Amino acid sequence: MFATIRLVSAFTAFVAFLFFFQSTALAAPPYAGFQATYFLGKKLQGTPLLVRNEPVINWSYDVGGSPAPGSVPTTDFSVRWEGWYYVDRAGAWTLTYTSDDAGRVWLDNELVIDMWYDHAPLTRFKTQELAAGYHLLRVEYYQATGGMTSQLTITPPGTFTDWMGEYFDNPYLLGEPRYRVNNVDINFNWGSSAPDPRLPSENFSVRWTRLNNFAAGSYTFTATADDGIRVWVGDTLAIDGWMPQQAKTYTNTLYLDGTFPLRVEYFEQGGQAVVNFVFIGATLPPPSTSKETWRGEFFNNTQLTPPAACSQNTAQPNFNWAGASPGCELAGQLFSARWESTQNAPATGFYTVLLTVDDGARIFLDGNLVLDAWREQSPANFSTTVYLNAGAHDWRVEYFQSTGGAQISFHVVAGIAQPHRAASLSSASNEIIVDALGEGWTQGGNGAGWRTASNGYNDSALWANNNAFIQPLYNWGRWYPRLPQARNYEIFVYIPRGLATTHNARYWIYHAGEYDSISVAQAAYADTWVSLGIFNFSAQGNEFVSLSDVTYEPFGSTVVVWDAIKFVAR
Repeated sequence: MFATIRLVSAFTAFVAFLFFFQSTALAAPPYAGFQATYFLGKKLQGTPLLVRNEPVINWSYDVGGSPAPGSVPTTDFSVRWEGWYYVDRAGAWTLTYTSDDAGRVWLDNELVIDMWYDHAPLTRFKTQELAAGYHLLRVEYYQATGGMTSQLTITPPGTFTDWMGEYFDNPYLLGEPRYRVNNVDINFNWGSSAPDPRLPSENFSVRWTRLNNFAAGSYTFTATADDGIRVWVGDTLAIDGWMPQQAKTYTNTLYLDGTFPLRVEYFEQGGQAVVNFVFIGATLPPPSTSKETWRGEFFNNTQLTPPAACSQNTAQPNFNWAGASPGCELAGQLFSARWESTQNAPATGFYTVLLTVDDGARIFLDGNLVLDAWREQSPANFSTTVYLNAGAHDWRVEYFQSTGGAQISFHVVAGIAQPHRAASLSSASNEIIVDALGEGWTQGGNGAGWRTASNGYNDSALWANNNAFIQPLYNWGRWYPRLPQARNYEIFVYIPRGLATTHNARYWIYHAGEYDSISVAQAAYADTWVSLGIFNFSAQGNEFVSLSDVTYEPFGSTVVVWDAIKFVAR
């Protein structure tokens, strides 16, 4: 990899050595890939097994594979890649690294990605401002047992005039793109052809990125794809249709104010190749910051029966009393309350009503009931959309508390907001459980392939026979928790007795803008909670755990089970 320098004496060699490591002005040699050095064991020590140049860091092998059969074993080895990478322009460059097992990445001798422990495939991203010129990259990896993956992608800053399109010759966005090009917009119908002679007509993928400045308002994002598509707005996964499918359209409306990076990813697996993405807005002003007072009355019963015990005004009906008294000399149980206010809608358009409550509540707008959750229940989330003319509107919020915890949170935001993803609280106050087929659960794939069982958490579970690889209409499920705050949570999956036979159930955790993948041998457990690890969550409502029936085991040979997921605050 490094240019050969012939020196005439040991002294000259020593001086050159000092100059190379001390001079800041020395130009790095041209980029020629990476020098890969393989070692026996996990510690990158001893006599190398193999030293060779590799143009990219991009390989993945199943159990029993080797990056160099005959020279490097299939387990218990490590490798170090070193090379100078040329950055052709200053800006925010992104390193994306996936490893199974351990991996870490240095950029100019700074550790920027660290996953130095045994794990199933994990992916980490690091975006860093870089000056134009050469930069030293070092990637270290060790393989324990099982499959092995080490893949590094380097993405330049989005300084293209419109969209920077990165085109890959595989459906997984892996490795270096075959080419990059400026795309004026994302609106393609390639039919059964390839986008370019450098790509196959099937099994390719594309990533488009750009920065966009959004004036304050609500924006509707619309994406159509055959096959898979997903859209990020900043750190928010706004659209997720990442599956083989015939042409399907997805929409989502978000309130935005400021400059956000946009990322659209697409893959084509077979059949027709179609992708379209647009967004429109702003259609509404920012959410109202009105400070109109809410006039509150509290009652010593659960039916709002007069007379009121007292009156308490508040800036917003937003309380979590738990089991304590709300005031007015009331007990913490068996009471009710009513809040009324005239609030100003700054512009004509759609608004979203968001409600979290334990026990019951109902919302009235200009005398009409628009949201009814008047029943005993654990903490639950509700939302509805209303159309308002600009100007004043009368709101009324009614609430009752039976026994147990007591809370209510009521907000109105401009636009069509993402609906609440709800989850039930367990008996432990720091645990949140999302059950398959319950609130916070969503699924897709082949409807005929799903099966139900009467055992499992809450006496129910779902199962399906496995797919070896991603296929059209493979089955998948997601659990969306309603997390109360940003912090670390340990994730547990419930594995019921007598159903699962897979040894490679691949759970994906989307948290704080990152994806982690954890493999679980479901067949080894029965009626127990299994930990996936501790992860940091931003609690923005768009995070999830997902599981598909793709296990890389022989087709139809095993059973995959979907049951409850538990989030425990740590």
